Amino acid sequence: MIATTPLSETGEDVGSVASDATLPEFSLVAGGPTYRLWCRLRVADRNLGLLSRRVLLTILIGWLSLLLLSMLEGHAWNGVRISFLGDASFHLRLLLAVPLLLAAEPVIHEWMRPLANRFIERGIIASSSRSKFAAAVRAVERLRDSGYPELVILITVLAVGVPIHWHRAMGLEDSTWYWTLQDGSRRITLAGWWAGLISLPLLQFLLLRWYFRLFLWAQFLWRVSRLQLKLAPTQPDCAGGLGFIGSVTEGFWVLVMAHGVICAAVIVRGMLYGGMTLAQYRLEICVLCALVVLWVVGPLLAFAPTLHRAKRAGKNAYGCLSQQYAVDFDRKWMSGGARQEDLLGSGDIQSLADLRNGYEVVRSMRLVPIGRETVVRLVIFAVIPVAPLSLTLVPVDRVLEQLLTALF
Repeated sequence: MIATTPLSETGEDVGSVASDATLPEFSLVAGGPTYRLWCRLRVADRNLGLLSRRVLLTILIGWLSLLLLSMLEGHAWNGVRISFLGDASFHLRLLLAVPLLLAAEPVIHEWMRPLANRFIERGIIASSSRSKFAAAVRAVERLRDSGYPELVILITVLAVGVPIHWHRAMGLEDSTWYWTLQDGSRRITLAGWWAGLISLPLLQFLLLRWYFRLFLWAQFLWRVSRLQLKLAPTQPDCAGGLGFIGSVTEGFWVLVMAHGVICAAVIVRGMLYGGMTLAQYRLEICVLCALVVLWVVGPLLAFAPTLHRAKRAGKNAYGCLSQQYAVDFDRKWMSGGARQEDLLGSGDIQSLADLRNGYEVVRSMRLVPIGRETVVRLVIFAVIPVAPLSLTLVPVDRVLEQLLTALF
């Protein structure tokens, strides 16, 4: 059942907020074997601070080791057609995508910390569902802290990701810093072994680990959507009071940008070594934007049935109230029930306008608790890493020439 009365009029819920608003801070990222390992290595604290240490550690393991091995074998900047320093696609993945995947953790942790308590503080969770809501929070935390999901991710990366990398590498006809051609035969370099077994699996592990967290996020929202919620259709957020969930979702902007960097790395590799153009990657860019919308909006669709029922109940209730007020207004002012000069000092006209504004709020209530502006901003963050590649469509010197012409 969905309550359509203002929350402030629900005396029981308001009075019990203080005693129930003691849930632990909600976090998708502050847990799990990798998190505990970071803490033991003193490259992370309880709130995922010390980000620079984690970034430096992953760069040292994933990128700097490759540079040293490539220098040792003479493939750092020459000796092969695709040298290590010339492989821009690899640098984008290890020097930008991996740090962004790590940086997304403290950002999302900070945005989501008060999430669970906001449901309680705003009286959205009915008293009869408080225990089920706490159970939903604990269920997410148990699965987040379990070692099995990350073990499965690691096995998947080694059993699937590594063979796929070698299959793609074998398809190259040119000598590279990780796969050279000698007398018609291929030989994996030391840097190639390190990249295939350490560097790329590190990126894949962090990426799949984030997908697991997105699954936890979707599971939590689905559990909450099945509880008895006290929504207010006249809430100005046009989401019955759930608009704060959409605001929290905006915290995924760093993760979204990391995917944009990975997409840019794929495009750069195709443009440099496959003779592709940016225009030929239109589909991939559209798929990236579609995936961002899916990741952001998809989990929130669990609230659509509940919000639809609240909207329908709110329109019915507000329609009855509006009808009664309009009838009384007509009887008083249009049927001679009051003197015309009294209208100048009456607030009835303003109340009628306010009633219409309130009904418009109910009518414009969204079925997904997120605004269009938030979705657009996240899509922009995904496209930002790809945007500089648009300069390949127009020569830089021509752009500068047009700019100077416009200025002078």
